[in-house]
Amino acid sequence: MTYTSTPATHHATGLAGRALNAAHAHRATDPGGFTHRHDNSPQWTRWKRRARVARTIAAALQIPISRVTITDDTQRDYRARSGEVPGDLITITDRPAARRWHFIPDLATPGDGWLMIDSCPGCGAAVPRTRIATLADLGDYLNPHHPIQHPEEFHSDPAHLAGCNAIQPPPKHNT
Repeated sequence: MTYTSTPATHHATGLAGRALNAAHAHRATDPGGFTHRHDNSPQWTRWKRRARVARTIAAALQIPISRVTITDDTQRDYRARSGEVPGDLITITDRPAARRWHFIPDLATPGDGWLMIDSCPGCGAAVPRTRIATLADLGDYLNPHHPIQHPEEFHSDPAHLAGCNAIQPPPKHNT
């Protein structure tokens, strides 16, 4: 199931136009998920949760919600009462730069923070590289003069390629 609010190209204006554009974009991105979002309570609950996640990350990163897409994370599953479920992969499309930014929920701070997915320096796989709660956190990560502190999830992420030399946890210091 996907949650996206990327506008399409309908010609209606105002709220009606934006609503048509949003529905068109949802159907184009995830026809089955959008069509079946009302089929049962779990589908509707998932849809609502992803909509809330999109609103929250858009506000935190000061971007229009129309640039946020949420799909199933094919690399990471999460435990739920009903068993393993796919995680959320949050994609933000930065149109001026034509770049896509990827995030997953930070389970240490549900709803308030995310793990930014970027290339592993050891194997090149897309893995959690830093914790993000605000636009300033992203700016700090992008600043080449500040060292990157990998989150704990970096070392155990299943997306690392076999033999990756960057996944060794940092040495513990005795104090």
